[in-house]
Amino acid sequence: MIDYLVCSVFFLCLTMLLYMLGRAVEKEENISENLICGYVLYSFGVAVGGIILQLLNAPWILFEIYMGIIWLSIIFYIIYNRKKVKYFDIDLKKYISENWVIYGVCIILVFMMCFYYAGFWLGNHQDDGYYITKVATLPYSQIGGNYNYTVGINGKGFNAYIVNTWELEASVYVKILGVVPTLFLRLFQSVFYYFLYLNLIKLLAEKITQKLHWKVNAKYLQYPTVITVLISAYYIALSDYKILNLRDMFQLNTGMFLGATMVKLFGVAGFVILYLKFQEEKDYLRLFGSWIVYSVVLMSKSTIALPIILIVMMACTILYFWDKWENRGRRLSYCLLIIYIAIGILLPNKSGIATATQGEFLRTADSIVIWPCIVIFICSFLLKEKIIYKINTQIFLMTMLVLIPQVNDWFENFSVYEFVAGRAWTAVAYYFLILNMIYLFVLLDRIKIKKTIVYEMGILIGIACFMISTVGFKLCGGEILPQNEHREAGVRKCLSVMRHNIYFVPDSTINLGSKLEELARKEDKKMYVIMPKAIYDNDALHFPAVTIRTFAPDIVSLSALERFGSSDNEKFSTYTQQKYDGFVSAPGKETYNDFKEEIKDLPVNCIVVQNYACKDILEEDGYIYYTSINDYHIWYKNK
Repeated sequence: MIDYLVCSVFFLCLTMLLYMLGRAVEKEENISENLICGYVLYSFGVAVGGIILQLLNAPWILFEIYMGIIWLSIIFYIIYNRKKVKYFDIDLKKYISENWVIYGVCIILVFMMCFYYAGFWLGNHQDDGYYITKVATLPYSQIGGNYNYTVGINGKGFNAYIVNTWELEASVYVKILGVVPTLFLRLFQSVFYYFLYLNLIKLLAEKITQKLHWKVNAKYLQYPTVITVLISAYYIALSDYKILNLRDMFQLNTGMFLGATMVKLFGVAGFVILYLKFQEEKDYLRLFGSWIVYSVVLMSKSTIALPIILIVMMACTILYFWDKWENRGRRLSYCLLIIYIAIGILLPNKSGIATATQGEFLRTADSIVIWPCIVIFICSFLLKEKIIYKINTQIFLMTMLVLIPQVNDWFENFSVYEFVAGRAWTAVAYYFLILNMIYLFVLLDRIKIKKTIVYEMGILIGIACFMISTVGFKLCGGEILPQNEHREAGVRKCLSVMRHNIYFVPDSTINLGSKLEELARKEDKKMYVIMPKAIYDNDALHFPAVTIRTFAPDIVSLSALERFGSSDNEKFSTYTQQKYDGFVSAPGKETYNDFKEEIKDLPVNCIVVQNYACKDILEEDGYIYYTSINDYHIWYKNK
């Protein structure tokens, strides 16, 4: 449990550090704004250095030193400004009254995570096999090039992740703190991102209401955050009952720590906040400079940010020119749009991406929760506020840039893949949902509804979202794969499994990894391991082969090649797990010879099985029994 204490203290210190950095820079009293500002500036510094060092394929320790310099610089800057800035001059009673919903929602989201063990065991559909393993093994691997972290070998081709630095950043924290990577990422970094996102929603609400012609009750602006409970509900329940149907919603259940999830949630709203902050300034360079900084931060989290950056910056730039310089600005806006479309026509049409994106749009439009949002969106025009017109026009422009043929060719080419386009549209949809939750409470304030009724309505919406989340999981949480028929979840069982596997991964995988790492160090050489690719642990599908290097960085997990097959060695690229599966399910001379034939060109020197009946055949072939742990039995060759 010491890891829980260490991670808690670290993220508390990080949060305070970012808040004080933002306060020192912004000189504002707004706590949410200071926290978000501090995070963006800190992440920008991490991204710039991290990207350069990754491109240079520098040793990991140089980045560790660089991170130390960043922390020391921030601490020095905070101390230097201590006489000018009162960091903790906070009216605590006022802060609690205006932010208690944020903390309540955060607690609910953490509580719901404790039910999702099956999603964690699946590893976000095995994606964690890359990301978490990369975080765990970067201190022992190259940080640039195209390394296959899941398997432990060199990859091939161009590395599309070369500008992503969040894994590199997390690897420093995990290494220095000496904590279990799965716990650090799946629980604590997820909670940290949830908290940041809730503050971002509140900040967006504050920036919008500051531009209105009347003062909105500050306590109302925390209530839009309750929608997060709904969009983070169990993804199969949301899609099967057509409550909300967006791409990769499971990432909000078990993958909040991922860079891609952060980009989907933060991407659009962050740009709009910067637009609202700087739109009235004469010096447009501050606006575009802040967008560039924010773009670098998003790209350092995930390359799915590219199409999001494109459509949001284009939409906001058109609005900025239109509003800023009257007739000249409007002509400039028209010219910009015409040039954009003209170049788009010259770009190759990606019909597959266009069709997939249209499908995502139709599924979104068919979602129950979208229709009340559309009604609220229409009603927002009744406020007759210029800023509302601008924001709503931006929504229309983004939708046009994504969906209209020829106009959307830029978006298609920036997306490259269908799933990237789908996630970019999901980012727009999430923004639309939170925007209309903000509009709802602005409308309630405008029509002079009693404060107590507004408070009660906010709480009731939150309770309704929580009920949808809990009941939805109860009805559908027994199944993790959307293509299968959903079944009920055993709530007590879910909590029990998490209680007995406190590091958010099966203890059996941690134990196996520890033994394999121990063996590699004992033999003082790389262990090339064939092992079970998929197992059932507490009735949930788990892939130890793609996870194992998180806990055994000195091995090569050949059984992960089927899922992560990138290799510069053709021998590795052709391996499949079928002959191994045949041997362990029916141990015999014939099945073993088939398996041996398949691995004859591979440097296999360690085999892990769950069927102890394989013992005699393995030992006849020169393998030495090492140990058994949980349901796994390890044999190796010392030659």
